[in-house]
Amino acid sequence: MPKDRLTQRQNEAYEFVRGYIDRKQKPPTLEEIGEALGISSTNGVYKLLRALEKKGWIEREKHEARSIQLTDQEQDPLGMGGGLPSLPIVSRTPSDHPERLRERPAGTLSVDDRLLREAADPGACLLGPAGDDGMNGAGIHKGDLLLVEEMDWADLKNGTFVAALVETQLLPREFRFANRRFHLRPADRHYAEETFAPDDPGCYIVGRVLGLIRTL
Repeated sequence: MPKDRLTQRQNEAYEFVRGYIDRKQKPPTLEEIGEALGISSTNGVYKLLRALEKKGWIEREKHEARSIQLTDQEQDPLGMGGGLPSLPIVSRTPSDHPERLRERPAGTLSVDDRLLREAADPGACLLGPAGDDGMNGAGIHKGDLLLVEEMDWADLKNGTFVAALVETQLLPREFRFANRRFHLRPADRHYAEETFAPDDPGCYIVGRVLGLIRTL
């Protein structure tokens, strides 16, 4: 079942929890989440977690300090199992090491070649899960598999939908280059436009989004 979309703040909380579990193999405490997100009140953290639970992204046990469980580990996003490999489904990759995008894929997925007919180089294509709901207004939701053709940002036209690594999240956005900066524009009022210098290690433009794959 599709989950309810997250606000930017809720997504920050979810991604911190998921990253913490990936690194330490246990969930964080309320205090650790609050410290990471700059929230001084545990009640504020509790409200964020309650929203994530209500929207179906996490589960918790009452009165347990480390009880958060993710409802979707995204290890096999489409439940495909085996099958002939084709496009890699990339795993979380830091933006300052984009060369690692294809090193340890979460899986592979064979796709109809008609999905790649708009690609200048089908061999440069990959799949990756959208990291947030920032393009909800354009019909792209968190968890959708983005079909991306890798290309240099200088070859992208303003207004192109791109996939960008921002820290470790793969974010779909509308791309513009102006005043010597990348402008990544969301299509949801709960998300803010972000700008980066081309040499900022916190942002790497992977390429243009050709389409998406979604399960119901």
